[in-house]
Amino acid sequence: MVVINELRLRTGHQFWPDSLEFIRGIFLVDYFGDTVRGAQEAAEHSKRRVLIVDRNPVLGEVLANELNSTHVLECSFVLHRGDIIDEVATRKPDAMILDPADLDLSKYNDILGFGRGIRKANPTTRVLGYSFKSTNAMVRATLEAGFCGCISKDANLRQLAIALAVILDGGLYFDKVFGAHLVPMLNETVETDALSEREKEVLVGFARGLSAKQIAHNLKISNKTVDTYKARASLKLDLNDRAQLVGYVLEQGWMN
Repeated sequence: MVVINELRLRTGHQFWPDSLEFIRGIFLVDYFGDTVRGAQEAAEHSKRRVLIVDRNPVLGEVLANELNSTHVLECSFVLHRGDIIDEVATRKPDAMILDPADLDLSKYNDILGFGRGIRKANPTTRVLGYSFKSTNAMVRATLEAGFCGCISKDANLRQLAIALAVILDGGLYFDKVFGAHLVPMLNETVETDALSEREKEVLVGFARGLSAKQIAHNLKISNKTVDTYKARASLKLDLNDRAQLVGYVLEQGWMN
C-alpha cells in the first residue's frame, strides 16, 4: 500500500504498486491520508459497481466486458439517452464513466446543475470523465461539477482500470492528455475572493483538525462534496500540504 501524504503531481512513467509495470500518465491524489491500492489488494475487497454511459453502444459493451474481466469491478452499460440522473438514482453505482462532451446541458441548466443532480441521486457515486475532447474549459468545468477526474478515450483499458481504482479510493485522476490542461491551473495565482464561501468553510474545518465526515455533518453536505471543495480550493491556492493549508487559513484570519 502506498500512502500519499501530500498533494503531488506526478508525470511520465510512474510505478504502480504491486503491478511490476510502469504506467504513463498523471496522478493527482488527495493529500489528507488517502491511499492508492494496487490491483492485488483491491481484489481482496468486494466488487465495486461501475456504470458506463456512452452514445456508442459497441464501445460501451466492450468496456463493460473488459473491465468485468478484472474480477474486481461489476460494470454495466447504458446507452446515453434519457436522464442519466435517473439511472444513477436507480442503480446507485460506486462510480460512473461518462463523456462530458455528450451531456445535453439544457436538461440541467449547466454542468454544475448536472453535478448537483448526481449528488442528490446518489451522493457516493464518483464520476470519471471519458472523452476525446480535452480543453482547459472542460477540465475546469468537470472539477467544478464534482467529477473525480478525466481520461482520454485513447487510453488503454489498463489505464482506465487504474483511473477507476484511484477515484474509487477517494483520489482524483487526470491522465496525461487532461493533465496537460491541469498543470497551468496549479501554477495560477488566485485571489482569496475567488474561493466560494463553501470552499472557505471546508478549508477552515480542516485547519481546525476536523475530519471530512465531521465537516460534512456540520455543513449538511456529503463527504464527497467536502472532498470536492477541498481539492478545488487546494488547486486554486496551490496548497501542497496540510501545513500550508493551516498557515494560509491563519494568515487570512479565518480562525478568529
